[in-house]
Amino acid sequence: MAGIPDQKRSSDDLDQIRRRNAFAVRPPVQEIKTQALHPVWLTLCYLLCLTGVGLGVTQIFIPALACAASAQIINLFIYFKKPRSRHHAAIIAIISLLVLVFGTVYYLEQFEKTAHDAQGPIRY
Repeated sequence: MAGIPDQKRSSDDLDQIRRRNAFAVRPPVQEIKTQALHPVWLTLCYLLCLTGVGLGVTQIFIPALACAASAQIINLFIYFKKPRSRHHAAIIAIISLLVLVFGTVYYLEQFEKTAHDAQGPIRY
């Protein structure tokens, strides 16, 4: 933001500023719109990511990991092709990585065999 000038500008200075602003290179609005992800696709990406979270919480791990992995693949497209939606890509990446890490840990925990387990394989 420009500061308040010390003295009043002359009309020549104002004309020069107007000329500079008139010929400034600005991208067209259509180009800015193409740099952002469409809201429908954005909603679908978030739903896919949150579906992975919901499936992971209910301990349905394989579909949860599949949802998170597919969200990460879509996330790469968003990050590299749509620069105005990179903040959404970061949020989706964080959520998907958490689902992938914790889902994998809890899924593999099911197959651990403990030595000298008095309760047997069903753990009751």
